[in-house]
Amino acid sequence: MEGIQKSFTYSFNQQKHTLVVTLDGDLHSDVMPALEALKVEILGKKEIRQVVLYFKEVTIISTDAISILALMQREIRAMPAELRLCSLEDKIKERLVRMGVVRGLELTDDLRSALLSLN
Repeated sequence: MEGIQKSFTYSFNQQKHTLVVTLDGDLHSDVMPALEALKVEILGKKEIRQVVLYFKEVTIISTDAISILALMQREIRAMPAELRLCSLEDKIKERLVRMGVVRGLELTDDLRSALLSLN
């Protein structure tokens, strides 16, 4: 029996200049078009000054997806906007930090902490 891949979805919740992007499901090569579309949608919101990427139920992030996430983060910071990533599983968080993909100060354990950490 092959492993079952969870479907991937994303959603937005915007309050004034803060955007919470909920990523639900595993990030693997099959969802690359959705990640690209997500990046375009975020960057199109010119009024945004704070972005939280909320990794809800994300247990896998493939190497392909890491590349897009790294680019997305760089472009969000250049908007310019503050960025937080929250609710990453420990093993994924450790991998991303070790690879230099994420900044430690931008990581929080949960959504509440992410929102509270924004200026």
